[in-house]
Amino acid sequence: MNPHPGAFSVALTTNGIDVPADFPTGPYENIHAIVAAKRSSHANYGHYAGASNAVAYRFKAAIEYGDAFALSLKTHSTAPAPQGRYNQEKFLFGFFSSGFSVLESVFFELFVLGAFVAPAKFPLATPQDQQLVTPKRTLVAFTSAFPADPILKTLTAVFADPGYQAFRETRNILTHRAAPGRLMYVSIGSDDVPTADWKLNNLLLDDTIASKGRGQLAHLATVLLEGGANFAVTQIK
Repeated sequence: MNPHPGAFSVALTTNGIDVPADFPTGPYENIHAIVAAKRSSHANYGHYAGASNAVAYRFKAAIEYGDAFALSLKTHSTAPAPQGRYNQEKFLFGFFSSGFSVLESVFFELFVLGAFVAPAKFPLATPQDQQLVTPKRTLVAFTSAFPADPILKTLTAVFADPGYQAFRETRNILTHRAAPGRLMYVSIGSDDVPTADWKLNNLLLDDTIASKGRGQLAHLATVLLEGGANFAVTQIK
């Protein structure tokens, strides 16, 4: 875990952007080194490169949204004026949307790794093929094509992880169903106003929403990319 959440590491060799220190740079760049050396002329290399870039871009964006949300809470509390409330909702949406996009992009990247080795099991030839790639379909494809590979244990563990499930559910609610309201509390006999609850699973509306989510995101991305790096080492020849 990064002890200084705002700190940034050195630029990635893949695209030159600076990423937060808790970004899984090691496995991310290990995959790139193997793919660039062995599949750079492959027809699906562009799909790999696009997914790889998205992983880094979305991760950095998610952290910036989370930091902006935490700063807004510190500056304006959980009951700001309408424009402040709008900004906080925007930051929360950006955090969860960008964060889950990181994971979806990693799954797409893994799908492309599979396509490098077993293209018939991982079709990417048409726009429709590409649109059909989902985390679940990635698991199904690896189960069919590589039933003995350790990456299956990785994918199964991520699907079962409560952090993954919570991230997916929150993103889906924010994207497709609602901008949740807030439960406000009044302090009696004290100058300290209690923190509000977010009407999305009654989450405490404080900066731990972003900090806890950041930890979950970094962990899940690391697990997936480490699994992908191990797959690339053993399968991409």
